[in-house]
Amino acid sequence: MQHWLSPAGAAAAAAVGVAVFTGAGWRGLILLAVFFVASSALTRGGGRRTPVQVLANGGVAAAAALLALRDRGWLLAFAGALAAAAADTWSAEIGARSPSAPRLVTTGRPVPPGTSGGVTWLGTLGGLAGAALVAACAVLLGLATPLAAVWVAAGGVAGGLADSLLGATLQARFRCARCGKVREAAHCPCGGSAPRSSGFPWLTNDAVNGACTLVGAAVGAAPVVLRAAGLA
Repeated sequence: MQHWLSPAGAAAAAAVGVAVFTGAGWRGLILLAVFFVASSALTRGGGRRTPVQVLANGGVAAAAALLALRDRGWLLAFAGALAAAAADTWSAEIGARSPSAPRLVTTGRPVPPGTSGGVTWLGTLGGLAGAALVAACAVLLGLATPLAAVWVAAGGVAGGLADSLLGATLQARFRCARCGKVREAAHCPCGGSAPRSSGFPWLTNDAVNGACTLVGAAVGAAPVVLRAAGLA
């Protein structure tokens, strides 16, 4: 576990876990654990996630779980948020092992590995697998019907796509003055300064991850919204 979370990240993960257990019970906690363990196992080096990273991936799911105390339909939003987080993580980690160079999702041109918005077929299949795993587990745990699980999986795919689109267009990028590499953060491993070269300064990778899970939650909850509107 210490390879997967920083000490402060572990505290944030515990807070997310308490919120999920409070709103979604032990079934929700198991689904959260499935996402966390599977995604951390895929992450090279374990990830050592910080509190910001934990909340970016699990904050929306925790909020949806708490809202489920008033309306159990929010459990689909909870599952959709986790499906999106899984799709994003799996596509990035599995895509990094692709023998072919990633291509920018907006233009199709080849980009260096690790470029925000870069996608590969292997990574895309990995994202689908991550979303499908969460959706299938939601059914097995009684959090979603098989039909609703289709929306949960679709939420995962939609969230992953939103992540790639935001990464390719609006996410902040920083170009190192020393090595010239474009990165997602203002610090570079080579020690050089990396001023922002494009994108919105507040739209960091963590903010994009949060938006990804919000899209997943919205699509996952679509059956409840359509039913409430008398459309399903």
